[in-house]
Amino acid sequence: MKFRFLLLLPELVLLFFFVAPMFKRICNLGNLGGALGCLVLMVLTVFPRQIWHLLQRIWSCLPGKIGLSALCVCLAAGILFCGAMSVQMVRAVTNLPDMPQTVVVLGCKVRGTTPSAMLTRRLEKALEYLNENESVMCITTGGQGAGEEIAEGVAMKTWLVAHGIAEERILVDDTSADTHENLENAAAILDAQCMSREVVIITDGFHQYRAHLFAEQAGLQAYSDSAYTKPLYIPTYWVREWMALFELLVLRRG
Repeated sequence: MKFRFLLLLPELVLLFFFVAPMFKRICNLGNLGGALGCLVLMVLTVFPRQIWHLLQRIWSCLPGKIGLSALCVCLAAGILFCGAMSVQMVRAVTNLPDMPQTVVVLGCKVRGTTPSAMLTRRLEKALEYLNENESVMCITTGGQGAGEEIAEGVAMKTWLVAHGIAEERILVDDTSADTHENLENAAAILDAQCMSREVVIITDGFHQYRAHLFAEQAGLQAYSDSAYTKPLYIPTYWVREWMALFELLVLRRG
């Protein structure tokens, strides 16, 4: 009994990781789904006998057997999918370039004309890479979204120039609306400039695998250089990526 209730501690900690970002105005399907999953686990931990008796009653009739069997199959498939995607996401993060390549910085929220905290961390990583490889060009990507006074690609170029990167080293995509278009437009810019289609994608680590899938669709050979992500936000965005990858790979949307 006591051991069972000890399980509540990690479940509460995990719930905190999904709920806390909401107080930083980060609210998406990742933390909503993660928080719901934590609450379900907590109910199972606190009321195992009641849940077991309920399942037995449901199983006692044929429709109940069919429903529970279908639920178990879906849960098993979901766990396998999330596990496989997590492996691929980690592999994408470790796909580092073996030589300098053109940098593609993926778009993220701009607040007015100022890059958001997450976008700033991507730009800091881009700045570090560009300073280490002074012959490398950079493509900043992203159009103007709701609440943004300028396009994300333009805001990123302004930030990089203000931090010492020569303006002529930066090419801008200022029309893309999502990651897919980020990479499609970057490929078009590379072709227009007669540049190699090998690139280093700078984005958050959790985002690299999906970005690489879109890069492959665009005909790019992509490598990774990942920005720092605050640990508090990783569970939320990791779960959100599972959902986005399900939509992309299973539902074939995106």
